[in-house]
Amino acid sequence: MQARPIQDLLTELHLKMPVCTRVLLVDDEFEVLAVLEALLDDDWDVLTAQSGAEALEILNGDADIDLVITDQRMPNMTGVELLQSVSDSHPEMYRMVLTAYSDVEPIVAAINQGKVDQFVLKPWDPLALRRLVAEGLAVCERRAAMSAVVATLNARHQQDSDTLRTLKTDQGAKRAMAWIDVWGGLGLNVAHHLETLLAPAETALLSLNPAHPARLSPRRARALAEDLSRLAMAKAPKVDVSPRKLISDAVRLLIQDENALPIHVDIDPTVTSLHVAIEPMRTAIVALLRNAVMASKDQSPIAIGVWRGSEKHITIAVKDQGLGMSVEATQQAASPFFSDFEPTQNGLGLYFCQLVAELHGGRLALLDNAPCGLIAQLWFHEGAPS
Repeated sequence: MQARPIQDLLTELHLKMPVCTRVLLVDDEFEVLAVLEALLDDDWDVLTAQSGAEALEILNGDADIDLVITDQRMPNMTGVELLQSVSDSHPEMYRMVLTAYSDVEPIVAAINQGKVDQFVLKPWDPLALRRLVAEGLAVCERRAAMSAVVATLNARHQQDSDTLRTLKTDQGAKRAMAWIDVWGGLGLNVAHHLETLLAPAETALLSLNPAHPARLSPRRARALAEDLSRLAMAKAPKVDVSPRKLISDAVRLLIQDENALPIHVDIDPTVTSLHVAIEPMRTAIVALLRNAVMASKDQSPIAIGVWRGSEKHITIAVKDQGLGMSVEATQQAASPFFSDFEPTQNGLGLYFCQLVAELHGGRLALLDNAPCGLIAQLWFHEGAPS
């Protein structure tokens, strides 16, 4: 495949070819500087320095130097040492060294290291030196052009990546909203008829031992219907809410449905509010806490935290020290109707959490909490569209 000329790339990207004209001369002998300046200043913008330290001040200042010509033998700092010190900060600058034959070895080593582009033996020929300067500035222009092309392509790639990420986030949110509508509508219908259906069953179950699993069924059925009903409010606009209030309300709802366990709350002080659909988010937090309670057979404490991550991500995490999950179970955990508990539960809690996360432009992550237990993370982007 034939390489494309740099000018074609610049034209395609609507960039101008850089023009390099500024030359810095460095020599501790004033007479040499004067001769070099007179040789070059008719065609190029020439600056001078009589030491490595003075040259560094110019190079690290406001002046944009395109090419530097430095003598090798100078007190305190040699020419190679000067160019090595600025090679990283001025990668596009063309670097030349004037040297005697006896200094060829260190200069060749510097060329091999990429710190020096060209060395010129003394005594130098004026016409040859002008030709080398012109060629060096042309190289500088090509380097600057390629850097501009790379920077522009990187910026476009980042813009395209951001656009694609936004589209995926929007599609995920729309998908989540569609399913939440389905489940929310189901919850409203179930809640409407639930009392009539469960009341006779609860009366009959009173004769069973309080520890019998069947005694919990009506209560959990009501909790499921209430969760579904709260999901129906996902179409309500997102609003700002205190993370502490959101978690406190979730814990209160949990206590109504499950046996109370110690719950430790840790909220990043920089997270003063969350921009969320309150009812669905609260339902997701309740689901995470409920799973943690059921997994914590030994009544070990549960922790819930809220913190700000990179790129304006907010993470809500529930950590338990319970039974944990196998790798296979973790991969299926957010699938509808999948349950890893004994006795089997309705299998919708983590599925709802995933939908709520997508609704807010995020996702659900399940991590191992060594040596035992699980960390369930619900993270979302603060700037997710309403």
